[in-house]
Amino acid sequence: MSTTTDPWGQLLPAALVGTARRAVPDTPALPGPGAEDLHGPAALLDRAALAAVRRTAGHTPHTAEPLDPAPDDGVPEVDAAAAHHLTEILTARPTLLPEWLDLVARAGRRVPAVHLPALLDRGARDSELRPALAAAVGAHGHWLARFRNTWHYLGSHSAAAHFDPKVWEHGEPPERRRALAALRRTDPADARGRVAEALRADPVAERRRSLLSVLSHGLTTDDEEVLAAALTDRAAGVRGLALSLLSRLPDSTHADRLRGYVRALVSTGPRGEVRVGGIGPGRPRLLRDLALAAPGRSGDTDAARSERLWALITHAPLDVWTALVDPDPARVLARVERSGRTDVHDALVNAAGFQGSAEWGRALLSTLGPDVGGHLARATRDRRVLQLPALLRPLPLGERCAWVQQALSRTEDLNDAGHLLRAADGPWTPELSVAATRMLLNPRNRGGYRALCDAAAEYLPPEHLDHLPPDPPGLSPEDRSLYLDTRDTVRFRRAMKREL
Repeated sequence: MSTTTDPWGQLLPAALVGTARRAVPDTPALPGPGAEDLHGPAALLDRAALAAVRRTAGHTPHTAEPLDPAPDDGVPEVDAAAAHHLTEILTARPTLLPEWLDLVARAGRRVPAVHLPALLDRGARDSELRPALAAAVGAHGHWLARFRNTWHYLGSHSAAAHFDPKVWEHGEPPERRRALAALRRTDPADARGRVAEALRADPVAERRRSLLSVLSHGLTTDDEEVLAAALTDRAAGVRGLALSLLSRLPDSTHADRLRGYVRALVSTGPRGEVRVGGIGPGRPRLLRDLALAAPGRSGDTDAARSERLWALITHAPLDVWTALVDPDPARVLARVERSGRTDVHDALVNAAGFQGSAEWGRALLSTLGPDVGGHLARATRDRRVLQLPALLRPLPLGERCAWVQQALSRTEDLNDAGHLLRAADGPWTPELSVAATRMLLNPRNRGGYRALCDAAAEYLPPEHLDHLPPDPPGLSPEDRSLYLDTRDTVRFRRAMKREL
């Protein structure tokens, strides 16, 4: 926690207007200059250089007692060969960083201290990287993360962090969030109460949203009251996060209300058709429960009604549809589509992906008919299949890869093949790996080979390197270059794996 002014902030005004108009400020947190260097542009640049080095190193100026050294958790750093791989990944192969971090954590090692600032900066820019970083940086990394605001996100992933009431009361926003995350692990009720108070008292929307997000860890129906109150927050970002978290609580009273709204709108006709009514503007409680703003002075519009229906279907638990229309999700989808309600069908596709339902994901895939492979292969051109990764993700690995393998057998478009393979995520099964390798070596057309190579470079299991000959026949010069780059990346990943 900082107790003196940041020198960088002190120097910035003089740098912006020039030392002819503003004197170089005193910076007691930096080493003092000689008497002859107190003023002028040279002094400003000298002090800025010192401040920049300290910022890069994660230094926080302070006048309190000296800091305790980084703790030693007994976890050894990776060896020189693995560290060399990390250097190359950071400079030339950034897509391999999550895999490398995962290997480090599984091996019971930690990343080299010299690379911690660069890695923590990457985690500040990429939230999906943070759990892998937290597992691989060791106690040293978690200790270092305290000294720069943009690195404090790591505290949310640290089981070793402790709640400090003084930090909560007087710390900077990232420090307060770190403290709250620690409290959430040990006393969820106390943390929930502090979030509720912050939502009422903090005037800055981003700070309210940041603290509310702490409830996503260990979320239960006990959090519903706080989340429901946040649905009325004046900031759309806070309301949207609250709705997203409530949607993860299918046993909540909020979820029951959403089911009730769907039941009031949906009915079935004598021929099995599905009828879905519209949602007018005069539904203040429904709008509140969906975190939607009331219609403006321009009045209600078709777009506004469509938005309300889409939001309701996306967030209402999908079990309400199997209770109203048919116990089988596949038949629900078929009846909705036969009824001409493609808008409702698309919203159900979105809901299945958003809610992570394996049952509905299978149903949606099965409704694509006997040409499932052909339909999946058109993922980039069909709006309702843009949720393909989300539909596949809840499925077991073998089932997920089998769907994609079937799709690969039905397409000759290599762009689509690349997107399909990425949707399978990893690790690929041996069968899918063989199918992807076959396409690499014998592309059915010349367009889109790069997309196929990019997917294989990132996801093809390294043990399949021996299936990639060093100089396959039949490739154009351009495709051959892409292929050799892919093979080199897979070779790099195999060496990376062996070192860890």
